[in-house]
Amino acid sequence: MKNRLSYMLGVALVVMVSAQSFASRKDEVTLLMVPREDRVQQVGMDIANRYPTLLVSYKLGANGAVSLHGWSGSQWLTISEQDFKEGKFFRTGPNSALVVEKAGVPVPEWLVPADEWCAEVYKITTTDTRVLLHLVGQYYDFKFKEWEWFARRYGKTVDHINPEGLNVAWYHKRLGENVKKGNASGSADLQYWEALRIAVPAEPEGDLEESIHPEMEIPNDPEVDPFSNDAPAAVVMGAGDVIAEVEFDEAMPPSSEE
Repeated sequence: MKNRLSYMLGVALVVMVSAQSFASRKDEVTLLMVPREDRVQQVGMDIANRYPTLLVSYKLGANGAVSLHGWSGSQWLTISEQDFKEGKFFRTGPNSALVVEKAGVPVPEWLVPADEWCAEVYKITTTDTRVLLHLVGQYYDFKFKEWEWFARRYGKTVDHINPEGLNVAWYHKRLGENVKKGNASGSADLQYWEALRIAVPAEPEGDLEESIHPEMEIPNDPEVDPFSNDAPAAVVMGAGDVIAEVEFDEAMPPSSEE
């Protein structure tokens, strides 16, 4: 009974952490790190074309050697180990990082972005295309048109890569199609998801009432709503806006499926 309770609490914790992690990334810069495999790099480039993303490809070599390259939007640029550790390879720092690992091949500890320049870090421990699209899609909060595009792009169905039906409204379904029952495959994919570091919002200093000035005036501007919580419009950032100018390695080896 105790083991069963512990298991249920563990599953609930994973679900809560995942729900907190999977938020819209339109207004954030994400560092997406992928192993140098053709299919995985392609997923990364497709993501970078749609969201503000620092796409970094890594290759693990013998004796702990690591080769790093950043995608500029047109070519791969060399990133030195020291620049990566110190966070000197970008113009606009990431709000969060998503590290993709090949199953059974963890990245070195120093490849986990430092908290000095990246507040949150999450990890996906598989390069299986269906699972990768499922978890990345939740992380970026894909809308239906994006689920549909990625499904066509990689020869899948929307149900296959989005078993929970995230952002799939009734009118997106074919006439007579029943609402899906159960999300077995979706739940199973969470075993490949891990939150390495989650930022904790800073608490306001002092008493809340004291922080509000009693004589504060609200600007009398009909076009400005001081109580609006509307999020700012998404800023589409090109790769050239977020990746620093570093030396281009013309001898970069081609990617390969390993």
